[in-house]
Amino acid sequence: MPPKLGQIVETVLYTSDAAKLAAWYKEVLGMESFIELPSVIGFSLPNNTILLIFNKSMTTEDRKSERGVIPKHGCETGLGQHIAFACASLDELQEWEEHFNSNNVEIIARMDWERGGKSIYVKDWEGHVIEIMTRGVWTVY
Repeated sequence: MPPKLGQIVETVLYTSDAAKLAAWYKEVLGMESFIELPSVIGFSLPNNTILLIFNKSMTTEDRKSERGVIPKHGCETGLGQHIAFACASLDELQEWEEHFNSNNVEIIARMDWERGGKSIYVKDWEGHVIEIMTRGVWTVY
């Protein structure tokens, strides 16, 4: 049986114009961004969740650093999506890693985040990137 999943922490939307789409969320829904880069704009939402808007043309390669890898989130069969689930602790993240290994699910990347959080990434059968994360990834989680 898999370890317990927490709430969805991240939802990602892909667009050809992140600034334009973010402006819509700001103007129409009254959301405020916490990060604005050419490649991504992020919004804090209630219950420790975030919405990320990515320029799809800028998320075509893995991002590697000394702390780990953030895999590109698109998939070969279409646009592809990304979703990140919370887990309660490093021990629980380790349980997830063992669960994936015992079910022959490849862990495609790991990341040690600047705020102390950790993530592991897998793909579902269609290629969508699924992340399991501890606290310490974002200011809101």
